[in-house]
Amino acid sequence: MANIEEMNFHPERNNDDWRRDIEELLRTTYGRFVFQKVNGDVRTMYCTLRVEELPEEYNKELSSRAKPGILVVYDYENDGWRSMRYDSVISFASLGDNRKQPKNPSTFVLSDTE
Repeated sequence: MANIEEMNFHPERNNDDWRRDIEELLRTTYGRFVFQKVNGDVRTMYCTLRVEELPEEYNKELSSRAKPGILVVYDYENDGWRSMRYDSVISFASLGDNRKQPKNPSTFVLSDTE
């Protein structure tokens, strides 16, 4: 089990603007997260919030599991809802319209334009 202090967590993981942008992006695309689970294991998850991918009960599920600092997404590889803490994100890659990882995935980082 990896020690949490040894992980290179995503630098934007606690940025509220980044969190909102990720959720908006997942409503139209697919994504890949690498994150540390509560037990210390590192997991890769392929997920989305695209309406056409979600089960019929998605509105109820999203609202019932929504909590500050938690992202609730549909894991299309495991066909189920999953939640993760934003502060555990190691990396995020937008996969665009591809359900699987493209040859050159783009890593989404919120740029400071101010």
